[in-house]
Amino acid sequence: MTPQFTTDPFRRFLDIAGLGLRAQAVIAMRTVLLAGGGPAAIREAHRMVAEKVVAGLEAEAAAMRALLGGGTFDDAAEQALVPVRRCVEDNVRRLTRPPY
Repeated sequence: MTPQFTTDPFRRFLDIAGLGLRAQAVIAMRTVLLAGGGPAAIREAHRMVAEKVVAGLEAEAAAMRALLGGGTFDDAAEQALVPVRRCVEDNVRRLTRPPY
């Protein structure tokens, strides 16, 4: 029987820790934007909620595809993080751009 967990746990930890740090940066930038109020804050609040739903559904579907395709739990975890990572990276890029 093949082991279900084949990835180096330290690599996975570093990957998730880095994702967490970037997500925290997004939270900080959004907090400043939301505190400013106005139409931009309202748009950001709507975007924030909508993207979480989409990323969650995409993550679930990716993990399911990996497992149903015969992948390991590591494969499922890696695939589930792809849409989440993409969403966080897109937000970091968008929120760090100059407003002009």
